[in-house]
Amino acid sequence: MAIRNSAHAISGKTGFTRSLICLSVLAGMGSAFAQDTNTESEDASDEEQTEVIEVRGIRASSAENLSIKRLSNATVDAITAEDIGKFPDKNVADSLQRVPGVVIQREGGEGATVSIRGLSSDLTFTQLNGNFIASSPGEPSRSFSYALLPSTMISRVEVYKSSEARLDEGGIGGTVLMHSRKPFEMDANSGILNLEYTNADITDKYEPQFSGIYSWKNDDEDIGFLVGYTNQERTNRAQSSRVNILNQNFYYTQMQNQQTVEGGAQGYAPQSMVQEVLEEQREREGIQFTAQWRPTERLELGMNYFRFTLGQDSILNQLEYPEWNNNDNYWTDIRVNADAEYVTGIDYSSGAGGTYQDSPIPRINGEYKVEESTSDTFDFFANYEGDYFELRFKAGHTEAEGGPEEKYRAAYYLNAASKYYGWDLSNEQMTTYMDPGAISNLQNGIGGEADAGATDSSFVTGTQEETYASIDLDYFVDYGIVSTLRVGAKYRDGEIHRDTRNSFYLSPDFDIAQGEAEGSIDLDDDYSKNGGIPDIVDMIRPESLDNLSDVINTNLFPAVDWYKYQDYLNDNFVHYTRKEQNYVYDVQEEITAAYVQADYDYKAIRGNIGLRWVRTKTVSGSSDKITYRLDWTDDEGTQLPIEQQRVEDFVYIEKENTYDKLLPSLNLVWDINDDWVLRGAAAKVMARPGYDDLGQFQTLTYTSSEYSADRAGEPNFDEIIDGEGWTGSGGNNQLKPLLSTQFDVSLEYYYGEGSGLGIAMFKKDVDNFVVPLIIDLNQSSPTREFTLENAGDKVVTAGGDSILVRDFNTVANGTDASSEGMEVFIQHFFENGFGVYANYTHNETNQADVELNGEKVGESPLIGSSKYQVNFSVFYEDEDFSIRASYNRRGRTVQGYNSDWEMNYYEEPYDQVDVNASYNLTENLVLSASVINLTQSEAYRHLGDDTNARFVQNSYAGRRFYAGATYRF
Repeated sequence: MAIRNSAHAISGKTGFTRSLICLSVLAGMGSAFAQDTNTESEDASDEEQTEVIEVRGIRASSAENLSIKRLSNATVDAITAEDIGKFPDKNVADSLQRVPGVVIQREGGEGATVSIRGLSSDLTFTQLNGNFIASSPGEPSRSFSYALLPSTMISRVEVYKSSEARLDEGGIGGTVLMHSRKPFEMDANSGILNLEYTNADITDKYEPQFSGIYSWKNDDEDIGFLVGYTNQERTNRAQSSRVNILNQNFYYTQMQNQQTVEGGAQGYAPQSMVQEVLEEQREREGIQFTAQWRPTERLELGMNYFRFTLGQDSILNQLEYPEWNNNDNYWTDIRVNADAEYVTGIDYSSGAGGTYQDSPIPRINGEYKVEESTSDTFDFFANYEGDYFELRFKAGHTEAEGGPEEKYRAAYYLNAASKYYGWDLSNEQMTTYMDPGAISNLQNGIGGEADAGATDSSFVTGTQEETYASIDLDYFVDYGIVSTLRVGAKYRDGEIHRDTRNSFYLSPDFDIAQGEAEGSIDLDDDYSKNGGIPDIVDMIRPESLDNLSDVINTNLFPAVDWYKYQDYLNDNFVHYTRKEQNYVYDVQEEITAAYVQADYDYKAIRGNIGLRWVRTKTVSGSSDKITYRLDWTDDEGTQLPIEQQRVEDFVYIEKENTYDKLLPSLNLVWDINDDWVLRGAAAKVMARPGYDDLGQFQTLTYTSSEYSADRAGEPNFDEIIDGEGWTGSGGNNQLKPLLSTQFDVSLEYYYGEGSGLGIAMFKKDVDNFVVPLIIDLNQSSPTREFTLENAGDKVVTAGGDSILVRDFNTVANGTDASSEGMEVFIQHFFENGFGVYANYTHNETNQADVELNGEKVGESPLIGSSKYQVNFSVFYEDEDFSIRASYNRRGRTVQGYNSDWEMNYYEEPYDQVDVNASYNLTENLVLSASVINLTQSEAYRHLGDDTNARFVQNSYAGRRFYAGATYRF
């Protein structure tokens, strides 16, 4: 039995379930690419030998990775346990960044999402042990949150860039299959203990991290258990300067010394800008329990339980520069980039007329948040091996929830505390300045008025769950060139829920029970609306925020002590969270799939061909909000109370959509000789639209002619928002699934011990990709009639079967998009202990049509695509010491679409260097140290691909250091 299974594993006919033992043997023997698969040679490397051979070190694991690629029937890259566990990788995304064609997106300096071959992370499908794992960071997403999953629990990861019928659908960019450690794969009473400390250059804390794994199995190796635990604490301090609102509402002519420059440049100014420092207390905890039982030689049963928890308590400090004073009563000079039509700086001092006026700007904003995300997964599996078949069954349930449990926002104006201020957006950075005496003035009671309107507590929470079951049959046959027939079916029943909540701080004598019974607890009961906001004199930090990177380029950063503010709230008020009945959406998906696949081989040719059928039934519902803005002022011009200005309605609407898809796939491999391999692949692949795009509630706003006329004289009047008629935003529950027809061809050369190189060409034609856009559309709305008491009892009628909604902010399907490119890699080991591996991916995408209801409404490239990416690592390793330096670079990346400018946002090329080293103090004890982002790299984003002068954002998450010890037993 064992001999037959090993033979199938080597030839790639039954996947990698058994092949790792063989690959470990080959790597340990220094002959990872051996082609002799006859039963005699496999008998020679039987169970006794595999027990004593262990894949250890960068060199050995890299050789094993290349072996998996070499022997695969598809286009696959892999990383194995030593690579995953090697510093500086704290989660699987960090490890994946060295795989050809893979780019990771970071949050707080740590890998969060994964993109493959230049496409968006939403088009990467990730599974754990062959199944979806729920991860809900508040806003539900199809993109797996790698920040939840510690790398120590994973034994290997496979990145499929070409599809097979047996693989679950969902990855147009690619599919990432993670495999957890199992007791039968480890020695009895073996494990790993790791302890380390971490620190970053923009924090002042040294924090511990611990992980451990213990595995046991009996002498007969028919019962085994494995437990794993990880706890990581770290303080992230991300810093950024960004344009908060960017449209074409503010058009200016260049000025100098309070005078308009004759013939001067003209351009648009940002509407709001923010400099911010986010300090996040992150704690990740992971628990794994795995059991395996082999009651007979043919039957194996087992179960897995995983629990991941990610705490993300945070404080956000902001300096905001809104547009409220963008008129000649306040500014002195204006600078404009003529080519970009972009205002790059304004100085606010005496005003164009030479007269000084107090300005409330800048505004000090802050946000305090207590947040936690959890993910629980339980699955059961059973494998039965017959003489000529293998039957596998899996069933499980995964669920996650996330989002804040407490949050508040508050704000203070500087007003007279700062006599002047200004900003500049040139040279790819934001520079700001203010009166250097601002903090001293605030401490002395000058300025610092609270902004009650910006004091709120709204936040989003989400849940995600799925129950699944699958059955797979591999039948080993001898039908000519067909060696294995695979058939299977899978059922998935999942749903997500997204809601909005509010944290209120109520007076201690407030009757909460009565308020809940009446359903009347709202923002009017909050401390902020009842004189409870503390004076800034009691809350201001005595000094400017310090330890700032170059992205926060300012002479002063006044900030409130938001922890002290929170203590004030807790000491004087009662915290209460209200779950909103509105601002809710749900998406339920019932997915049924079946496949048939034939693995074939004929002399030097091997591969597979198959067909997958998928039916998706989607039910999405949302609470849509309709606001009627009816009147703004009375006859004397006095602003009316909010309840007299507008009326709000909410209605929950549910819609259903069902579609079937057939997804064929073909993989072909030609083993030209012992060294050369030629691959080809073709497939049709699908991915489902994002939950938010499908389910997001619609917000419609009607503005009466009376309201518009009252607002027309205000300095911040917006012709689009404040004009008579309808505006709105929302999701599109009729979105089609994304479909891609894709082709791959590659040539690979394996020329030595763990050494090889290759080149691949790929092309993906994508239909129905989702892009944001703003359009005018006709739709229905309930008819309402109102009488305006403050406008002579004027009657206003709004709604109907066909209303024109202008500037509706939504998403739509794009068509005829293409992504094509090439990928090269090389891995080479030198005899003196040095080694190098590098890869380069080039990707080109076209300008594709954007359609809504069958009509072209615009063009856009594929969101999330990058022109190129480079990964380069060099290492040295001997029996006691190893060191590795890794360089990663991502090309310019397409971001979201600004419909007002009719341009996309772009992130400039980003590169980063990481270094890690280890020393074997004893055979079992290893000391290690690493540096993440040695180069202190910053990210920069701008508007349009014609210039990088339209500043949008730059950010920095810090350079981080780790030092620790690992004990293997």
